[in-house]
Amino acid sequence: MLKLLFFPLALSLLIFAGCSDSKTADKTEASTAVGDDGDVIGGHVEQTEHLEATRDSSGGSNPALGGSTSAGDAVVIKPNKEVRFSLKFLSWNVESEGSDPETIAKQIAELGNYDVIALTEVLPQAALRFCKAVGAEYNYVLSNTGRNDRMMLIYNKKSLSFVRQFELDDINYKSRYRSPMVGHFRDMLTGKELLVMVNHLARGKEEARQIQAKKLVEWGRDQTMPVVALGDYNFDYVFDTRKGNESFRLFMKDNVWEWVEPIEMIDTNWYDNPEAPDGKDDFPGSMLDFAFVAGPAKEWTTSCKVIVREGDFPDDENTSDHRPFELIVSGK
Repeated sequence: MLKLLFFPLALSLLIFAGCSDSKTADKTEASTAVGDDGDVIGGHVEQTEHLEATRDSSGGSNPALGGSTSAGDAVVIKPNKEVRFSLKFLSWNVESEGSDPETIAKQIAELGNYDVIALTEVLPQAALRFCKAVGAEYNYVLSNTGRNDRMMLIYNKKSLSFVRQFELDDINYKSRYRSPMVGHFRDMLTGKELLVMVNHLARGKEEARQIQAKKLVEWGRDQTMPVVALGDYNFDYVFDTRKGNESFRLFMKDNVWEWVEPIEMIDTNWYDNPEAPDGKDDFPGSMLDFAFVAGPAKEWTTSCKVIVREGDFPDDENTSDHRPFELIVSGK
């Protein structure tokens, strides 16, 4: 009788497995140091990955890719290279301590279904809440650096299998900012492998941001796998002049990275100087948030748009001061 009761209980646990507390373990090494411009030096959260799928022992780290690694078991894929794949990404700076996690979680769920959701400025204690908001079929990885200003990748386990996570610590200037985080995934339908990078470059220190941009170009130049890069780059791209700051120029050097320009140029960030607020955006007609592709991904068909929601700007104490944007890629 006990065996009969245990089997359906175990089956139900497997069915409802999804975002797990094990993704943000209780053991946290918190750093209290802060960078020169207020950006945090970092911290660490231990992470584990639970994938409900057929396993293969081939997963692991590839030192050639660089950065610190967190390996997951690879999923056995029977690729169909004749099938055209399509993946949909969402990227959003959710403004960590400047917004309400419950409000942000609700808004993420309202934005719809995506294969990957790349978030910046994530409070570590809000990560699980954000993942659960989009459903049991999603899981996530969280960056080690950034303390209360982390980066996060939420991915759909039905469309992508997780291989591993790593961070490019060499690009984290003097360990004062955030290391770019990369998720290595396989498309479940075709077996296509890709790297998804989420970035949040330095804001207050122009020199630090320029160094980060140059190092990202060198890293991108060496990649043989398709790369999709999303996030808040603080490139201050102005629509009227079609120019960004010096970091943008350095990042676009040699065409290593290809910018997927939005279909319509729409302001992605609201800023009203709190010392002299006037209810107006101090930097209208500009953007800080970008989608880029590198390597074989430059051959894919791509489309990007900034998402405008009623009442999103100006933001308040519950909402983010950035707009989300979506990227769609397809190819063989």
